[in-house]
Amino acid sequence: GNYRERVHLKLLYAGLSGQFRAEEIISLQVLGGVSGFIVAILLSAGDILSGGVAICSLVLLPIVGAQLPKSWLDRHVEERRDAIRRDLPDTLDLLAISVEAGVGFEGALNVVCDNFTSPLADEFARTLREMELGLPRREALHNLKKRTEVPELSNFVLTLTQADALGMPVGRVLKTSAEEMRSKRQQWAREKAAKLPVKILFPLVLFI
Repeated sequence: GNYRERVHLKLLYAGLSGQFRAEEIISLQVLGGVSGFIVAILLSAGDILSGGVAICSLVLLPIVGAQLPKSWLDRHVEERRDAIRRDLPDTLDLLAISVEAGVGFEGALNVVCDNFTSPLADEFARTLREMELGLPRREALHNLKKRTEVPELSNFVLTLTQADALGMPVGRVLKTSAEEMRSKRQQWAREKAAKLPVKILFPLVLFI
């Protein structure tokens, strides 16, 4: 039950909860493990593998088969989080401009949903629908934070809810958050660029 809940949360973070269920991913893991074991037995029985290699394949192939669906899901989670981080500064800029132009926060969210096609815009659209159905803004934003679990977006939601509770101007908060997110995006890009030579080193040595 706990593992099923963790898989369900990963599907939610990956934006795939409407397409797959946790039970389906777990079933694919079981099927992958059984398939890997069968392949290992066939390779050993056909004398393609023998000795210690055959024994290792009996252990490793089921593990690899069981981990493939999990690796696929983890990759989707990371790709979606990266997309949200990348789009957050531009989205907050448009929110700030819309609010400063006299549009309400809900109207600014609608402007973002009309002008962006991205995972973040989809999440904002879902948040907007929840508020239109009568859910308080604080709870709708809290649900947004729970569905994404992106630290930068969670900090923005926390700042916005605190500013809303204290009666601070939303436009100023959005503008400040956008500048902060842009600085973090530049720092994130520099970190990825710094890691690139290390990642290139291993295939370079292998091919040499």
